[in-house]
Amino acid sequence: MKVKLSVLLLSLVLLVSTLGGAAQTCANGDDTCTTNKDTQNQQAADPRRTITIDNISKYRADIHYDDGRFGKIIQTVPSKGGSPNPISTFVGHRFFVTMHGVREGLVDPTTDEQIFFTVGGDELNDKFIIPKEATTSKTRCKDRYPVCKKEAARGECTNNPGWMIVNCCQSCEEKEGYGHLIDSEVRCTRERLNATKAAFDVGSLDDLFTRWATEEAFVQYEPNVISSPGKTHGAEHDGPWILTFDSFVDDEEIEALLKGAEYGGFERSTDQGNVIASSGEKEKVVSTSRTSSNAWCRRECEIMPGVKRVSNRIEEITGIPQGNYESFQILKYEVGEFYRRHHDSSGKNKNMSGHRILTVFLYLNDVEEGGETAFTDLGISVRPKKGRALIWPSVLNDDPDSWDSRTYHEARAVVKGTKYAANHWIHQYDFRNANVWGCSGSFA
Repeated sequence: MKVKLSVLLLSLVLLVSTLGGAAQTCANGDDTCTTNKDTQNQQAADPRRTITIDNISKYRADIHYDDGRFGKIIQTVPSKGGSPNPISTFVGHRFFVTMHGVREGLVDPTTDEQIFFTVGGDELNDKFIIPKEATTSKTRCKDRYPVCKKEAARGECTNNPGWMIVNCCQSCEEKEGYGHLIDSEVRCTRERLNATKAAFDVGSLDDLFTRWATEEAFVQYEPNVISSPGKTHGAEHDGPWILTFDSFVDDEEIEALLKGAEYGGFERSTDQGNVIASSGEKEKVVSTSRTSSNAWCRRECEIMPGVKRVSNRIEEITGIPQGNYESFQILKYEVGEFYRRHHDSSGKNKNMSGHRILTVFLYLNDVEEGGETAFTDLGISVRPKKGRALIWPSVLNDDPDSWDSRTYHEARAVVKGTKYAANHWIHQYDFRNANVWGCSGSFA
């Protein structure tokens, strides 16, 4: 948002410079003519402002520029006396405030109305305060944005139900009768979303990796078993399955994935925090354990032919439908960037889509030095190689609803060069429909 405001400011300065050019003389009786002196008087009422927003509430808050739709986040303000950097803006611009990491607005408890700040013409009143008593709304089903009614009218409550129910609940209740679905415990059940079929049964994991290691159909991808139970199939390590296909994606497909990342743009990687609302929203927080940048391959990206070929190939070799996949996450690691030890699932997974049962990790380039994927508890390290797929499970063969604590791993820091990669996380149950209905916490 700062970049957009800067561009707008530069355009205004250039316009003012143009208007203030050569001297102008007005003929007698010409009421339409404006002299330089008149223009200078008009310019004296400068619409530019620098404002600050101090936060004395108990909530860490996000400040959004009100663009007439869903707003553009421009900065985050610490709680209990936190002051952000000044904001360069213009008279008439409006800003609103939400809890950090989610879209739940902070309101005035006496009116239950969301807090807005409008920049006026008085330079003495360019400091705004989020009051101590600011809180979340008592009304569960309400519209967070004035544009909600228009969005509901054009069918977004059914096209994008999860996001709309949480952010435009009142309009979706009026249009579709969806108000009761603001409660995630009502909205997010496998039975309601017809997502009761599990991808893995007991024994499925061993069967799948054994097929990859032994069947002729997979030789074209150059399988290499790094770890397996009992060190079978040429594995160097006795442990959970870890396998690479050293020739899995081609140059055209890699180019498509990298091109697709440009649609969303690389941003500093974030994590999901705690569920902080009954609607199912999870706080989005900047990651402290990883310093990479990532882009999500959605919409324009995921329909690119090269990208579709890769996802179709993964579906073909795993036998697991793409509805269980999270969108491709495309990653970029510069020199010194890393992802500390972590696991792709968790001990007690209560998500509607279940555990992430498999990670399919694709290396999109060769890295001059560093950038290995290291399984920290197993003494295994896999170097990046262009076109290679690295695959491992996050669950147990004998109980695919329980995680495998042995597959902790890290992305080691890049020492020289840049590392590009992409991954699909595959879930035990349908993920795509759960995500559409706002049952994954991300409302993407």
